Amino acid sequence: MKYVTPCCLCLSLFLVACANEDTSETVVVKKPITDPVTDEDVSREFGEAYDTTKEFTQQKHDEYAAKLDEQLKELNVKIDQLQEKGSDLKDDAKVKWNEQMDELKVQRDHVSEKLEQFNDASADAWEGLKQDLDTAWENLKNSFEKTKNEVSNSVD
Repeated sequence: MKYVTPCCLCLSLFLVACANEDTSETVVVKKPITDPVTDEDVSREFGEAYDTTKEFTQQKHDEYAAKLDEQLKELNVKIDQLQEKGSDLKDDAKVKWNEQMDELKVQRDHVSEKLEQFNDASADAWEGLKQDLDTAWENLKNSFEKTKNEVSNSVD
């Protein structure tokens, strides 16, 4: 950012200096003659670009899946801890808590299923599945926080 002003100033001076020059002569720059581009050249370079793009896409897919898998494992540990914490509840609070824990586990299984589908999907299909997985993950996190807060309030 600190170089923007000096660069703009130099560019302005250059343009002013060029504006004062006599432009009556036209300079033609000839491009050096090179070998013509062949079909094989285009095919080879296109193939290389395709392979690079495919590898990049697969890397992003794998990074996302690994990150989400790690987050899911961490949340599973927290769910187990929450399960233990709620075991002290009595009567109606225990019934309600069990229902919430069951719903939380259903959502967790749903995220696990979506993650499996994501891992099995082709590169063409994984972007749509990623959106579904993101939504399922956000729902699971929100449900966990809600259940955790309710259990904390009930135990206190």
